Amino acid sequence: PTGTDCYRFALSNPDVNVCMAGPANEDEMRQALATLDKGPMNEEELAWMRRVGECIYGGSRSARLRD
Repeated sequence: PTGTDCYRFALSNPDVNVCMAGPANEDEMRQALATLDKGPMNEEELAWMRRVGECIYGGSRSARLRD
């Protein structure tokens, strides 16, 4: 996932009020600002991000604590 994907995923959660960015360069700033243009993720995009997260964190202790 891109930085924009990650920002959008976080901001698609109704319990999240703030998502801070710390761009290191102009390209990262553009990605962060693109988030505002794209808006929240749709259900298909959210499902994809959850699958990515499961692949990365599925076997970790923190993933088990969420359930």
